[in-house]
Amino acid sequence: MIRMLQDKREIESVWVTTDNTQGIWRVGHNGITKIEVYPEDSQIGVVTWCAIYNGDVIKYRFDMAGMGVTYKD
Repeated sequence: MIRMLQDKREIESVWVTTDNTQGIWRVGHNGITKIEVYPEDSQIGVVTWCAIYNGDVIKYRFDMAGMGVTYKD
């Protein structure tokens, strides 16, 4: 298995479903042009985050805990 931070495939969408929240962010919808994952240091070690872009500007950032990823074929 490839770890998320080493996986070089292009991300198509990220999504989350919890008791209170449901959301999906998909490239090509609502101005989203790119989704990337990256590491951020924290008090407990490295945490995987994602950046959701609108053009060259980051519109949203999320930590990836509890989120799903769909890759482009």
